[in-house]
Amino acid sequence: MFFKSVLFFVFLGFVLTINSQNLDSAFKVERISIEGNNKTKASIILRELTFGVGDTIQNWNFHSEQSRKQLINLFLFNEIQISHLKGEVKIIVTERWYFWPIPVLEYADRNFNQWWLTKDPKRLIYGVDLSWYNLRGRNETMVLDLVLGYTKAVGLSYRMPFINKKKTWGVQLKAQLNTNREVWYATKDDKVLFFKDNDVELITRKLGEVIVTHRKKFFSYHNFYTGFRQIEVKDTIITKSVNERYLMNGQTNQKEAYVGYQYLYDRRDFKGFPLSGHLLKVNLEASNFFFKFKDFQTLMLKAAYSRYLPLGGRFFGSIHGTARWYSNYTPQYTHAQALGYGKDYIRGYELNVIDGNHFLLGKSELKYRFHNKKYSFMKKMKNYEEVPVAMYFSTYFDAGFVLNESQKDGLLMANSLPNTWQYGGGIVYNLVLYYDYCFRLEYSMDIYLNKRFYISFVASM
Repeated sequence: MFFKSVLFFVFLGFVLTINSQNLDSAFKVERISIEGNNKTKASIILRELTFGVGDTIQNWNFHSEQSRKQLINLFLFNEIQISHLKGEVKIIVTERWYFWPIPVLEYADRNFNQWWLTKDPKRLIYGVDLSWYNLRGRNETMVLDLVLGYTKAVGLSYRMPFINKKKTWGVQLKAQLNTNREVWYATKDDKVLFFKDNDVELITRKLGEVIVTHRKKFFSYHNFYTGFRQIEVKDTIITKSVNERYLMNGQTNQKEAYVGYQYLYDRRDFKGFPLSGHLLKVNLEASNFFFKFKDFQTLMLKAAYSRYLPLGGRFFGSIHGTARWYSNYTPQYTHAQALGYGKDYIRGYELNVIDGNHFLLGKSELKYRFHNKKYSFMKKMKNYEEVPVAMYFSTYFDAGFVLNESQKDGLLMANSLPNTWQYGGGIVYNLVLYYDYCFRLEYSMDIYLNKRFYISFVASM
């Protein structure tokens, strides 16, 4: 009897302890205080929290960590701390510098590795990028580009993420003008060919665009956009000796008015270098269907999905897939660019391009984090006293396929990579600063066993 009584009281004490812990973990938010936001409006910070005043919190660890991640993804703060004492939640932020007169020194080629083959200083782009972040403390951004060298360009963009009281609608305006003395005029042997005519400006591009954004919930974004593009080239570009199909129907002045819609669902933990969550992008764009231009009409549908998986301990996995469809059977050269441009490329093929109408791209990577620490850095530099540093070794495998209908009919120069599956793999060293600045050193191999080191300054997917 005594033994049963002991068991009863032990069990009762266990139950009461569990209930006590549950009661301690649940609380009602009575007040939210914010420190460190010398410029940022409190409403911008409160918009990203998963809770508000009056809410009852059942799982504090989830809400504090998720809110912290969403605030970091604003790219306004170097660090965020969120804590609570009874009903008061305290948020401490460390703001970044918001004005950056950044010198521009870029390469004219598609990527650093392509430029490194020649190391030609004449193919560098230099200038200044004046960026004002968090204007008026409302997370608004204005960027003024002034560029000389290989490309001469001027551009201005202004982004207002919120234009209504509920902070669900936003707008972005963009205008650009650039000229070049050298043109990517064709692709041969899966490499871009360049044409130059002394110091003559061969091509001029103009762009004006308006984007209206809608974000009702935390993770879903709707972008509605419309714009105008114009390309002017010299007569020498559309000759038979260069590429008479550079623009449709041998044009030297092509106007393109377009409308589009993009849906974005973003549940990544950190946008700069994600380790968990997923990202979905779907984009539909129509050119010249609703405007009285006599140039080509085309529809473009593109979808991409990425999944990031913590595998336990220091291991992380990621997979990515992209697909694009073009309505044009024989698009002009400037609209035949598929893999090898921007982030749409197979690793190991950085020195090649694969042109065509439609493409499929798949990427996979396994990461091992061997270092993750904060370092004291220039203590007199306000807001940059500490630098979060993470390092990863990873291995990857990519695959891609480009369908090029024009090449099947012999309408374009012969290339071997379209209309066949291509594969690449290798090992990678990643250095990540402040959760979003990334440096990658890769040793890659393609399907033809060509091996090479590659350098990149953005995350691979």
